[in-house]
Amino acid sequence: MGCGVGACVVCSCMTVRNGKEFYSRVCKDGPVFKAEEVKFNG
Repeated sequence: MGCGVGACVVCSCMTVRNGKEFYSRVCKDGPVFKAEEVKFNG
């Protein structure tokens, strides 16, 4: 992990909530996500 405070956005991953796709920061929004929220492909 780059910074641990959400500033560097190195730890971001694509997630889907309420049908909308967006990037979540693992260090601030996670580190645990529901499997159905994480977009694994593309």
